Amino acid sequence: MNSSIITAILIDDEIQAIANLDGLLNEYPRIKVLDKITDPAASLMKIVELDPDLIFIDIQMPEKNGFEIVSELTGKGCTPAIIFVTGFDNYAINAIRAAAFDYLVKPVNPEELKQALDRLTGEKREKNRDDQVKLLLDRTINKSKIKLSTTGGFTLLDPDEIIYINADWNYAEIFTDVGKSELVTTNLGTLQEILPQNNFYRISRSVIINTSYLKKVSRKKRMAYLIKDGKEYTFKIPLLNIRKLEAFLEG
Repeated sequence: MNSSIITAILIDDEIQAIANLDGLLNEYPRIKVLDKITDPAASLMKIVELDPDLIFIDIQMPEKNGFEIVSELTGKGCTPAIIFVTGFDNYAINAIRAAAFDYLVKPVNPEELKQALDRLTGEKREKNRDDQVKLLLDRTINKSKIKLSTTGGFTLLDPDEIIYINADWNYAEIFTDVGKSELVTTNLGTLQEILPQNNFYRISRSVIINTSYLKKVSRKKRMAYLIKDGKEYTFKIPLLNIRKLEAFLEG
């Protein structure tokens, strides 16, 4: 961005979150905040009307989330730079990274904000945002269920619901909730190729985990801990795989 002034809109249903970000942006004379929107349903009209250079947009909002708003913005002739703001959500962050968008984790760290703005102002050329948005939506709201064969037919599963997979030769048991699982006639290697690669990781010869539910890893105990709906799941993980998992999570 070559203009001396960068116009921006802040979109978040949390008033305090907007106030905090607005306060941090006051330290940047080049950033002119045109509007602060707390009603996601009204945001699209405002973005098109004001045509800002940049939007900061929360992901988890009622009625419309940030990804849905970005999807609706496509084709409106308005192509602002986008910085997503989110709570620590591995799934959302991995999707944002895959599409090469910038993001900030709540509560926004002043240094991370500075780095994001430095990247924005240092761009040599405009990114192809149509491609970015398409990839983002393919990883989020456009994602589809996967079809897997069972001994009696097939099953359709939403990858987000999968907590972990335990395999034995050409069979795999897919766990989606406490006491709920599906036995499929697919080996672990094939499942690795079918599943979204941004948030599923094979931690051992027989186990794939959904890193969206990963809570912590203990190097000393060589254990990985997942949590979903208050239920904890624990798995052994070799030390070498712990290092590889760290690199995977860091992108």
